[in-house]
Amino acid sequence: MTVDLRPFARDQLPLVEPWFEDSETQRWLGSPDWPRMALDLADAPLGEFRGAQETGRYRYLAWDKDVPVGYVDCGTFDRWVTWEGGPGGHGVVGVIDELSGGIAYVVDPALRRRGYGVDMILSLLQVPELGHVSFFAAGIEPENTASVQCLLSAGFHPLDPVPDWEGIVYYARRRI
Repeated sequence: MTVDLRPFARDQLPLVEPWFEDSETQRWLGSPDWPRMALDLADAPLGEFRGAQETGRYRYLAWDKDVPVGYVDCGTFDRWVTWEGGPGGHGVVGVIDELSGGIAYVVDPALRRRGYGVDMILSLLQVPELGHVSFFAAGIEPENTASVQCLLSAGFHPLDPVPDWEGIVYYARRRI
């Protein structure tokens, strides 16, 4: 199976927003406003985020033939930064000096556990617009076992198995 990743556009919001009404999607990613906010952010100037400079924002709807099966986005940065925030945080505590991409994704809840998540991630690594990125990562809460397994199956490994200050473990993979 190979999904077809196509740029995500505002007229496709009605296809994706219902996925964010699902309780598991809301638990791990957020409210039904999340895809709309991602599109609104696309028009904003690139800036700095936690010590790294944004270099791009890419959003895709994943299709299996004529059926939308998932959404994946990738923000790109001039480097990967490990950030320690919160009360008493130290800011940047680690840097991987490579062009990097931060991945977020969701599979249509009715189509979960069919391999679409792994396929979306592997397809994202092949998108020509991201050809300049050598280091990809996604932050997952350890309790989100389906996403953890998805990333492991796609060849990602934890940067640090201990959750960070927000309770997140980052899984990363270099482009082969």
